[in-house]
Order: sequence, then C-alpha cells, then structure tokens
Amino acid sequence: MSHTQEFVSLPEDDYGAVLDVITELLSHQTAHSLAGLFHSHLLPLLDASTCIYACADADFFRPRILEAVGVPQSDLNSIQAYFAFCPLIRQMVDRSSLVETYDLDIPRSKLHESVAGFFEAHPAGKKRNGSYLRDIRTTLLTIDRSEPAIAIGFHRLNDSRESFTRREKRILELLRPHLCQAIRTLVLKEGSQYSTDEEHSLKSQTPTAQVTRDSRIIDQNPQFRKLFNSLPGDKLGSSLTRFLECGVRDYEASPSARSPATEASLYCLCPRVFQVDVIRRNDDLWLLELHKLSGACPGFNPVLKQYGLTPKEKEVCCRVRQGCDNREIASQLFISVHTAKTHLKNIYGKLDIPNRPRLVSFLNKE
Repeated sequence: MSHTQEFVSLPEDDYGAVLDVITELLSHQTAHSLAGLFHSHLLPLLDASTCIYACADADFFRPRILEAVGVPQSDLNSIQAYFAFCPLIRQMVDRSSLVETYDLDIPRSKLHESVAGFFEAHPAGKKRNGSYLRDIRTTLLTIDRSEPAIAIGFHRLNDSRESFTRREKRILELLRPHLCQAIRTLVLKEGSQYSTDEEHSLKSQTPTAQVTRDSRIIDQNPQFRKLFNSLPGDKLGSSLTRFLECGVRDYEASPSARSPATEASLYCLCPRVFQVDVIRRNDDLWLLELHKLSGACPGFNPVLKQYGLTPKEKEVCCRVRQGCDNREIASQLFISVHTAKTHLKNIYGKLDIPNRPRLVSFLNKE
C-alpha cells in the first residue's frame, strides 16, 4: 500500500461533472445551499451514501462538524467524539497526504478496529446499537491544512459492498481545493453559527484531557498529548488517576467536607510543577486541567540531568531535597513505601552516593 500520488485518467464525463461542480460552487453562498450541492452533485458523483465536513484549528484530531449530509442528527455527538480515534485521520496527518481511503491506503480492518475500540472506551458505547458509526463500510477523506483546516469525508454504508476506487479518489483530488475553499469561506463568513460551547473546553493552552470516571482518555488537547504522549483510549498514569479519584470524591462530598487545595494537588514533572484541577462535565465525563506554576520545582537541581535519572527518580530527589521521608514521598507520588525505597536505592547507585544525608548534601549544592 503506497501513499505516493498516482495519476489516474478519468472518462470525459467525469471531467465534465467536476467542472459542473466547480461552476455550481460559485452560486452557493450559504451553508444550506452548499449542503444541498453536496447532496445533489457530490454524493451521486462519488457514489457515496453520506458526507460530513468539518473544520479544525491546531488539532486535526478534534475537528468540529459543520455539516452532515444524510447522517442522523442523533449520531453527531458520537461521530464528533470518534474523530480522535480515527486511524485514517491519524495516518493522513502523519504523512501530510491530501486524499486517502480505506483499502487503497490503509487496511479497512483498521476502521472496524477503531470503531470497536471507540465503543469500548467512550461513554457513547452505551448507545452502540444502531449507531451510524457501526454502519460505515468505508471512507474517502481529504484534509486541507490551510487555516482554518478543513476535512471532508464521504462514506459508503453497509448497503454498499464496494470500496472507493482510484476514480473517486482522483475526482476528490481535483475538487478538493474548490470544496475546501467554499467551506472555509462560509466558516469565516458564518462562523458564529458553527461554534458550540463544547468546543471551548479543550481549546485552552492549558494541558487538558476529557476522561471517563475509570480514567480512560476520551479527548485531549495538543498540549496534554505532547506532555504525556497519550492517545484517545489510553488510561491515565497512576499519579493522574489518583488525582482524578481524589477530585471525584471531593466533588461528591458535601461542601463542608471538601478539602482545600494543598500540596497533594501539585503534580511534578521535573523541573515543571502543575496544579491539577478536576472538573465534572457529567457523571461519566470529567476534565483534568494541569495549570503550570511559575518557577521550577523547589526541590529540582539541574545537575541531575547528567546522571540519567528517570522522571520518577528526579521526583523522588525533589522530595528528598525538600525533607520528605519515605512515607511522605510515597504519598505524594502515589507509590508504595517499598517502591520509594527502590527508587532511592537506584538513585544512590547512579549518583555513587552511599546514603540519604550524602544525597541531601549533594542535592543542595548549587
């Protein structure tokens, strides 16, 4: 399976149909009329069942749906959430390719695996019966990375057993710049009608993730993904899971029983320190926000960089420098006392230091 662009010669009628669409685009100046053009011209030309087009800012894995032609409105929330799981989007972003489809560019099995994984990980899985996502047979997708970025996906459903061919791929390659520009123009012209409250929660520069109560990542912004190299469907690490559990418990407690923010809500990624906030969206979904605090971790010593310490060992060193004993280290890092002792033993070996007092002395050297 190659992602190099191949030249495909189309029948004369197809070229004529492409020109007709380009001409028609000039007279469709509203969102409603553009959706009508997709329904009357694009779906028959590409022999597609439905179409969705969306726009995105910096994060291609979180485009927002602008129009869904032939798609049940009741399924739009689950489709919106599924984008972050879509292997075709991921591959196109990695390759910087313009048009791709299952079977020609990526095995169709990846589609079915991703949908199954989505329903397993996402609360929308409770509504899996009859979901539009389960009916998608294959997808033809194009992405335009100009700002704002535009993605257009054509679907064939279970009533169509055929894959998209190089013919349909070539047609979309020819129409792509014209379709994307028409959509982009409408976004800039009528942007307010497309925006929703949902899209703002992960738009912040603060590392933020939307997670389930059992700590599975549903959505995340680029800052969170870069910080933890995580993907939708992954589970939070043990430390963030404990922050989530504490936040959920705190929220469910009576106001008088809720605990104030303390050092226990500080998350150290040496030399950075974050204040962790847990925010309830509903009973199933929670937001984790990591607010970076000014300055470095008070226990961090830049000399540690040259000794090959792991991130967790650096965190242990920070606590040792601050005077924490093994139980306090274990509590703050959400590890056992035995594990804290093991980390200390490894640190002694890497730094060639015999004991804790010598380690404290070493860490306090500027």
